[in-house]
Amino acid sequence: MGEHEHKQVALPGGPVDSEGRAVNEPLLAALTGAAVSGCTECVQRLLDEAAAEPACVARLVEVARLIAIRTNRGELPGFMTDSDTSGPVGPEFKRLVRAVTAAEPVTVVCEQMTGAERRSAAGTAIEMLVGQLAVAHSSGFDDSAPLAEMCCAVATLLVEWWFSKAPVARREFTEAWKKHAFGHREAGLPDDGTNALALLLGALLHRQARQDQVVVEDLSPLVFTRVLPALETPEQAGALLAEFAAPPHADAIAVPIKRYARGNPEFLAELCLYLRSAIAVHVKDCPHGLRESGHACTLAHRGPVLGQDAGPQVATPGPQEGMRVALPWIGFREDEPAEDAPVGHDARQVWQVNVGRIVLERWDAGAARWNELISEDSSISEPHYRHEVGLEPLCCPACGSTGPFLAEGSWGDPLTLHCRCGVTTMSPLDARPDDLGRRLLKRLILCEADPAYAARRMLAPLAEYREHERRNRESGWYRGPDEEAVTIAGTADPGSGDSGDLVTALADALKPRLPERHEGGTLTLLLLQILEALSVPVVRDSLDGRHLAEAVRDLLSDLKLESDQWAPTREPVVERLRTWQAEGGPQLWRDAWARTLEMAQRYFAHNRVGDGSIVDGCAGVALAQYLLAGEAGCGVDQVTSDDVRGLIRPGEEQEANRDPTPIMHRWAERLRALGHDLDAADDPVARLWQHLKADGPTGMFDEQQEPALIIGLKILFGERSVYRVHL
Repeated sequence: MGEHEHKQVALPGGPVDSEGRAVNEPLLAALTGAAVSGCTECVQRLLDEAAAEPACVARLVEVARLIAIRTNRGELPGFMTDSDTSGPVGPEFKRLVRAVTAAEPVTVVCEQMTGAERRSAAGTAIEMLVGQLAVAHSSGFDDSAPLAEMCCAVATLLVEWWFSKAPVARREFTEAWKKHAFGHREAGLPDDGTNALALLLGALLHRQARQDQVVVEDLSPLVFTRVLPALETPEQAGALLAEFAAPPHADAIAVPIKRYARGNPEFLAELCLYLRSAIAVHVKDCPHGLRESGHACTLAHRGPVLGQDAGPQVATPGPQEGMRVALPWIGFREDEPAEDAPVGHDARQVWQVNVGRIVLERWDAGAARWNELISEDSSISEPHYRHEVGLEPLCCPACGSTGPFLAEGSWGDPLTLHCRCGVTTMSPLDARPDDLGRRLLKRLILCEADPAYAARRMLAPLAEYREHERRNRESGWYRGPDEEAVTIAGTADPGSGDSGDLVTALADALKPRLPERHEGGTLTLLLLQILEALSVPVVRDSLDGRHLAEAVRDLLSDLKLESDQWAPTREPVVERLRTWQAEGGPQLWRDAWARTLEMAQRYFAHNRVGDGSIVDGCAGVALAQYLLAGEAGCGVDQVTSDDVRGLIRPGEEQEANRDPTPIMHRWAERLRALGHDLDAADDPVARLWQHLKADGPTGMFDEQQEPALIIGLKILFGERSVYRVHL
């Protein structure tokens, strides 16, 4: 027996497989040691034993595959997986290698095979394993980054670039990823889903690199758009993902993602959808494709952007042409012009329009992220949200200049914009009809043909805003104009002079920050665009300019009347209470008001009167303290919150919702018992009672009416109150 004792060679992997099944490590160590020693007799005997244990066969195949990848510069040799039956590798072994690559439960696959098939696969695995170890011993492993790893790295950069360029897309993908939360926990899907996108794209890029014979030393010829056909068919993309031999160190990511994608077609379809969007955005922003429809965008063209190069992406200049850069478009908004091409001009006329600056509306991702962080921070009691939309001039991506520019093109063409720095900014030739550049060029052409169009184009959004305001005022939830409208109405005096006076009034009210970014609400941005148009004399003095000025005056006058009508609701709660307190009355009444004011300053120092419910609740507290202290013959400081709450006894709050009349009668009788004539005009207690007994709406969307006293006390002391004040 001594001549059959071989040094054991342990295999990596541990005592159990990925499914938690026990692996006979001593048996595998003995088999590998015998194979390394070249003892055919022991190898054959131990192979018979290993074939009887599916987990051992699976481990042999896994290790043989891993060593093959290590000795082949990170690539899985094709002869280990292809369907060709010829060659040194049998179909049983290939089947298991494909299962390992696809992250299938290999031990289960082994259990489905016959004993003879398992023995054949195990024999091939141990033979290849020993051969690969001999090669590694003589020449070592190549530790340079393999092609698969580099393709995954490029894919990760592209996905991260896309998410940074389009934060809304990141938010949408995050929401889509959350739908798979259960699968996430069950399959162990990693991180936030970015790795899943990068793995799938890396698999497709790797296949494309192999087909195009792109080598790891030079990935610059890699064409991103070549992967789009596979992404159009999720089944094909899933098959390529299953075949992709991801870098071994990425197994913690690749295995759960492959397993989950295999059993969830919806998940795979979503990954394909988002990757198509990422590549579309990436290619659209490539300056090399601005004059080439169907441009083959390569890594060489876009590498600096993926590497977060701060410089502008510039195409290589050709003969007699300057550098070209892509038109910035993420976040910008430009409506389709309401008018057709200018009458009297050839449809294919090439326009050349000199423009001082081009003002556009842009949504700001940074402001949106700021607002999101604030909303998630419960420690901020008074959050200060930023406006996410603003107006700003279009800048040359190369030099940062805001003008002047020379715009060039025919009606409906993509925009070509020449900057004095020598750089041409363009939108792609194959841009969609709703492309920012196409719409912007139409606007510039219309203004060149008729400068009054700059005023005429603002009449429709102005009318739309007024109609929106009209509908708001007819709604049950309306509680007056917002702060933006109040501020503008209070500072912009439209006057009755010429349009020049209106321009001055708007400038005084808006304090425009252009050419810096000017953020604001809908009304601010609307008036700012109108100011931009009317600031040009030829526009201001045109018939359309005068019509626009008159419409703006009507709007400002209407806002001023509306603001004045609702002015009492904007008074601070504490100031309104002080007005009632100043009416005087008995000492006990004054004490009740003093204590109520102290409570109001603690809870409502920053509140406005609004619909009056908080003010009425505080007034009810003052009245309740006076009533209870007067009946008990004590000071108001002896009255507790529970005492006030007890004036609407348990169960009577629900009664008040049905019929508050009995509760109001009891209060009136007790006040009369204290000596008050509740109809007296010279009694401050009676005057407050007259106010509090009047009915008002119980909520924004509720037509039910209740006395102001009941509404106010429920706001402050009700079971569902968000305040729950304490005296």
